[in-house]
Amino acid sequence: MPALHVASALEGLIAVVAALLLVVLCWRARARTGSWRAGLLDLARRTGRPLQGLMTVALLLVGAELLLPAERISAEVSHLQVLEGGAAELSYSLCCTGGGMDACVVPGGAALRPGQPIELRRTRLLGRCSARVLDGPPAPCRCS
Repeated sequence: MPALHVASALEGLIAVVAALLLVVLCWRARARTGSWRAGLLDLARRTGRPLQGLMTVALLLVGAELLLPAERISAEVSHLQVLEGGAAELSYSLCCTGGGMDACVVPGGAALRPGQPIELRRTRLLGRCSARVLDGPPAPCRCS
């Protein structure tokens, strides 16, 4: 099963579990206070501090994602699978791994072709990719 399908299945499962958890929390708050309105207000009051902490952590992660320089990878497209919306999941070989491969989804990558030299920019935290077609061959591998 491709990694993209596993990720989307896990995403759906997490959403269902989160929705069930929210329903259980609201139900218990209603049982504690006697009405839905008072239960929701009580639940909002109780989750104020943790929610602020989670939002602070999320904002710090987004800031780090935007400020950290993206990893630049010079490679050739080994395999390409066109996805919905013009995105493409492309595979490329990793330098200094003895034949290791990696893949990422590039928005608007449907115009790429297998064997085409590209420069990938991959973000450090979330691994979002963007590709730029190179005029010549990819840069040679430098192993340290």
